[in-house]
Amino acid sequence: MSWRAQVIGGTYAVPPPAGQSPSGPTPSRGRRFAPPVLVLACLVLLLAPLAQAQDAGTPAAAQEPMDTLPAEHHPKVSAKLNPTGVVPVGEKIRLSIEASALEGDDVTVPEQSFAPLELVGKSARVVPAKDGRQSFVFDLDFIGLTPGQHPMTGVELSVVTKAGLVGRVSTEPFNVEIKSLIANEPNAQLREPTKPVVVMQDDYTLLYIGGGLLAAALLALLSVLGYRWWQRREKPVAPPPPPRPPWEVAIEKLGALRRQKPDMVAKGEAARFIDLVSDVVREYLGGRFGFDGLETTSDEMLARLKKLSVPIDLFGETGTFLRRCDLVKFAKAEPSADEADWALMKANELVQLGEPRVSAAVPLPPAPVPPEAPPQGGVA
Repeated sequence: MSWRAQVIGGTYAVPPPAGQSPSGPTPSRGRRFAPPVLVLACLVLLLAPLAQAQDAGTPAAAQEPMDTLPAEHHPKVSAKLNPTGVVPVGEKIRLSIEASALEGDDVTVPEQSFAPLELVGKSARVVPAKDGRQSFVFDLDFIGLTPGQHPMTGVELSVVTKAGLVGRVSTEPFNVEIKSLIANEPNAQLREPTKPVVVMQDDYTLLYIGGGLLAAALLALLSVLGYRWWQRREKPVAPPPPPRPPWEVAIEKLGALRRQKPDMVAKGEAARFIDLVSDVVREYLGGRFGFDGLETTSDEMLARLKKLSVPIDLFGETGTFLRRCDLVKFAKAEPSADEADWALMKANELVQLGEPRVSAAVPLPPAPVPPEAPPQGGVA
């Protein structure tokens, strides 16, 4: 027994076999259902535009028409190619694009194909808004590797308005001509390989280092020799200490004679004591006025003092002292102790008169006390 289903307007009914009556109530419209064929047809209709866009190699968003943007939001686009004309293979070509849009709108360069040119660099900057508009400047750097004429359809720009509307605009088409560097050669061939060339270069590094070390060693040697010569050189003799003042030497000697006087008078050497006191005065006057007082006679000394215009009191006292000492020296009798005291006192007065720095009112400093010595027969 066979039967078939009939599709009637989206419903179907299954009739009973021939010669049989349906048992029970039979629906008038049959059971309703959605056939799978209709669902597949709807899916095909929806996916057809997307498949066409993918086959063309362009994103679906790129199919948005430019007239979706309001007229006031269409940016003013200008493009400049540098360099223009024929460009050798591999040379950089810059396309500068400037789009002036309303303030608040955003303009970008989306991803797109620039074949047969190769995009090697891209930069963008925004010029501050002025009079309600702002400019977007894009610099696209290309190189061409295929010789020939290459007409370009233009560069697409994506525009997003302040309200969120999205649209696309394009620059004017431009033409690029790439020139081959070997186009003038009908049958260009590679050059034959050349043999390597040995290149010798003088390297003076070691010579410079050796010269520097030699110079340092020579400088060190000269320094050592110079130091040794400086140590061995004949050094100047240190100057002798300045001579003691004549009055200081005379006072010191007179003090020593004062301590020896008692012993010498007791031994009968008063005449020798007076002679020693006279020598001290002569030595002092010679040192004070610049002559040898011990090698001059009394008359010669008085003549020198007179010529030097010494004070009158010093000149008179000196003459009296020298004459009295000469009288004692050449007399046969031994002078007394009082005579010896007078000679010592007068010698001190002459020293004080001859030296302006010593005042008669100021007592003479005491002479140093020599160590005890055994009594001697005379004074050397």
